[in-house]
Amino acid sequence: MTTGGSFREDTRAELLARLLDAARELTTARGWSAVTMGAVAGRAGISRQHLYNAIGTKRELGDALVARETDAFLAVVCRELRVHPDDLVAGVVAGVVGALEFGASNDLLKAILTADTGESLLPVVTARPEVVLDRGVAVIAAELAALHGDDPELPRLADAVVRLVISHATQPTGPDLAAVQARWLAEGFTRRV
Repeated sequence: MTTGGSFREDTRAELLARLLDAARELTTARGWSAVTMGAVAGRAGISRQHLYNAIGTKRELGDALVARETDAFLAVVCRELRVHPDDLVAGVVAGVVGALEFGASNDLLKAILTADTGESLLPVVTARPEVVLDRGVAVIAAELAALHGDDPELPRLADAVVRLVISHATQPTGPDLAAVQARWLAEGFTRRV
């Protein structure tokens, strides 16, 4: 995996991916509370000190892990929005449903939601907006603007869409209700004047 940057940047990106892969594997197998920095370092094949130098604290590792998973969810939403470039309502509905279907089979999300004791990554998903909500709103608002023009209200729609996905992903009700709610949001957005 190369990013097209300098050798140093590419090497750092590869190391970060390896560390996050190791953290993801351990979290899905044991739960976040059982993950130690030593275990992540060992799984990634580096020293614990190298892990601390590369990522920082366990909290920063958790943030990076959730942020990377958030990016995967956002990629699904953006892909679905692009499938419907001329139909904002259809794109929003498809994006929400696609993200929830992705979440239904996502092992890391399942591990986060089923953790019942000790440390949890759930607060990173639901209560620390800079990791999921803010990141999601920025990406979705930019995608909507690229597809539908520079409407100053698009960030509000993006915020509602991201909150809808977070809500249904963390307390699943099935994609049908989410689709109805997404349609209602998008249709209301298109009817406003």
